[in-house]
Amino acid sequence: MLDTLPPEILARVLEIAVQTWGVAFLPPVCLVSSTCNDVVVSTPSLWGVIVVNKRCSFSLLNRQLAKAKATDLRISLHKRTNNKHARAARRLMSDLVALSNNWVQAEISINLLSMTKWAELGRLQVLDVRFHDHDSGGSADDFFGSEHPARAPSLHSLTAWNLPEEWVTRFLSPRISYFQYGGFEKQIPHSTVIRYLSLTPNVHTLHLLNMQFPRLSESQAITLPNLHNLELDRIHNITTLLVNTCAPALRVLSIRDCKGRLRSFFSDWSQPKWLPQHLQSLELSHCVSSGDIPFLISWLARLPSLLRLIITQYAEFDSAEKELLRALASPNGAGPPGVVRGWLCPSLTHLCLDASLRMEDILPIARARGGAVPRAPGLSATLRSMQAPLCASGTAEEVVEFRSCFVQPEDLRCLCLSCSFNITCAYCATVSVIHKY
Repeated sequence: MLDTLPPEILARVLEIAVQTWGVAFLPPVCLVSSTCNDVVVSTPSLWGVIVVNKRCSFSLLNRQLAKAKATDLRISLHKRTNNKHARAARRLMSDLVALSNNWVQAEISINLLSMTKWAELGRLQVLDVRFHDHDSGGSADDFFGSEHPARAPSLHSLTAWNLPEEWVTRFLSPRISYFQYGGFEKQIPHSTVIRYLSLTPNVHTLHLLNMQFPRLSESQAITLPNLHNLELDRIHNITTLLVNTCAPALRVLSIRDCKGRLRSFFSDWSQPKWLPQHLQSLELSHCVSSGDIPFLISWLARLPSLLRLIITQYAEFDSAEKELLRALASPNGAGPPGVVRGWLCPSLTHLCLDASLRMEDILPIARARGGAVPRAPGLSATLRSMQAPLCASGTAEEVVEFRSCFVQPEDLRCLCLSCSFNITCAYCATVSVIHKY
């Protein structure tokens, strides 16, 4: 099977495999066929994937590094080494530092990074650097020297975990297209993050996580014209950051386990200047309250391109929150005439409602928008897939009707505990019949 792939495709597949399982994966591959052996032998980049973890052999890694020669190096340092391997680990780290000119991708601690110099990392494209409690950190001034900002390297992707500000600001530049930042237990000012974003005006993907902002603070607004993907995880007092970030080209927005009054965000982002009118995917996980729902509906009514909607909530939907479900099922769900009218999210094709719901709450949506149902006037698309708690309530007849609204059983996914999270509605119908009798 492997030797039927074109050599360049096989080489890329093997490179991903080495990143996952380490270089020990290659010798068995060489035994598969002469074609596989030829690809391994003739692809130096395979030997440039250095994965250091608790299971690795440092003697093997040192031999691998010698074989890699001048090829690009992709380094992944996952765990601290055991004391019995300390000498071998120090030798490997020393050899890696000596070859820092060849680094193109590095997932390392601040301690290892501090052993190099910014001027030596001109080929580095992807950097994931983390500051742990046991790290000394080194000096940012010693690392960067006089090279910043006079010399711009190839760095386009940066993950900075718990990294001090004097390090982060010097890594950032208009070249950065991917930026992940977070990992702080204590509060940090909104202005700090806004400053970072001002240094990355061309960022395409932004992921902020594990952060706490002051409850009441003022911050300058910023526009990120090229931002397409925004992920926010476990952020306290997120409102100020959201209402001060304008991302008109946004395509994907995920807000998970964040705390704050999102109604202000929904209201502000409904205004023409702030509206991401081409948004295609929205995930709101454990962050929306019943008081936010009217503002959420009003915002969704202005997102005609939305294809994918995910709502996750621990508690059962109350009557106010069920207004969202009724709006999705109604041809007038977008609001009264004169404001925004017609279907809410008319292009919606994928819907996930991971909450404690009853069949009577979600069946109207399937009747109105299911993929096997004739498309209603005003809808740009029907639902291709739907995920929800399907067999926790409702009669067998209701489950069968729900299933009939979709083309294939695979289009449905039950999220209730009795289905172990992964059983399609074909089984849900059987479960419902069993419970009935």
